[in-house]
Amino acid sequence: MARRYSLKRRLLIRMGAIFIIALLLLGVGIWRYAERAADYSFDRLLTGASLSILERVFVTNEGIEVDMPYSTMSMLSLAPEDRAFYQVLGPDGFPLTGYPDLPLPEHWKPGNEPVFFNARYSGETVRFLLQSKLLTEQGIHGWVTVQIGQTRIARTALTWEVFLNALGLLLLIMSLGLLFVWFGIGRALRPLGLISQDLRNRAPAQLSPLEVPAPKEIAPLVNSLNTFMRRLQGNLNLMQNFIADAAHQIRTPLSTLQVQLDMAEHEQDNAALKRRLSKARELSKRLIRLTNQLLAHALVIHRGDTQTLARVNLTELGRQVLTEAVRDHAHTAVDFGYDTNVQAAWIQGDTISLKEALRNLLDNAVKYGPADNQITLAVHAQNGQLQISVEDHGPGIPTAQHQQVQQRFERLAEDRAGSGLGLAIVRAVADAHQADMTLSNGESGGLKVTLSFPAAEQE
Repeated sequence: MARRYSLKRRLLIRMGAIFIIALLLLGVGIWRYAERAADYSFDRLLTGASLSILERVFVTNEGIEVDMPYSTMSMLSLAPEDRAFYQVLGPDGFPLTGYPDLPLPEHWKPGNEPVFFNARYSGETVRFLLQSKLLTEQGIHGWVTVQIGQTRIARTALTWEVFLNALGLLLLIMSLGLLFVWFGIGRALRPLGLISQDLRNRAPAQLSPLEVPAPKEIAPLVNSLNTFMRRLQGNLNLMQNFIADAAHQIRTPLSTLQVQLDMAEHEQDNAALKRRLSKARELSKRLIRLTNQLLAHALVIHRGDTQTLARVNLTELGRQVLTEAVRDHAHTAVDFGYDTNVQAAWIQGDTISLKEALRNLLDNAVKYGPADNQITLAVHAQNGQLQISVEDHGPGIPTAQHQQVQQRFERLAEDRAGSGLGLAIVRAVADAHQADMTLSNGESGGLKVTLSFPAAEQE
């Protein structure tokens, strides 16, 4: 037994996986945003501190002097857990005050734009700012640069705070999203539950089409189920019709056969006994033929519904069936002929059903024709179609009754032996192959039955 699984659970798991992937990607973006936000906030402190130091750079007779303002330290004390470092570089690049060994970026040159960078110093990662000012006093011309740095403890704490707050909000939104997805999947799959309930509540023989409203994604499933039930109903009708036909058609010959055998058992006259046995023999043959044709009729209808068509060569098939007919009627005076104007007549068909149709045409021609009947099986290509026909020299059938004799159990005369199924079998085979079946009176006055098939595509 195949292991069952929940479609709803699978959809939820896959949507959850998508949400997790989205959460990871958004988490990376949130972390980078939090880092930029933290740097932006604390970089403003560094900028303010550097500008306040540059304002206290003076040119005196002794040279350049720096008066470190108290406000600078108060700005940096807003992050009490961090350490701060600074130095002031003169126009010649030599330190005027501060930490003389602070790292500088490669290829850096002083200018009007501030430069921010991260570097390792004193065993920690430090955020540095380089802010320059051009001095144009008498005797001194060049850039004075303030380098100020701060460790990243407060920045990292702010980054985590922003990240965790945003991530918590995102988790809440995604949890609500999954809840809505769960609800939406349940609503979307509701038509499947209605279909299941409809099928579960049906009686065993109720095969009417489903009329459950379904979205267009589920409509193909409903259409397939309805098509399957129509085919199942057709097969059920075929079985019921076969049982009804067999019960109705076989009951009378069996009863008559039993009467003849009962009478023969009590018959004292040998001549009368032979007549009774002869009638019983004829009834037995008729019963065998009726049973065979009932089975053949059910077979061709069933194969027409279930069999996949394949390439069939009508000329070869016609020769095979005609050869069998000649062998079976070799003891009679019937003359069989074969005529064709094509070497190979390929169609899409079912070999078994086509053979059954041709056998019935030939058997009908033998049964209803004269003792010296002439029967011709022909395969012709005409007007883009391939035709196979059986023509005899029998009494024929009036044109007005051509449609009637194609129905089941229709016989022109009740006193004529036959089941009334021969042409009905041929009609069923023609319908299964989308072929045209025509009855006409031949040149000799006999009946000519023609099946016209569309030619198969060349391989």
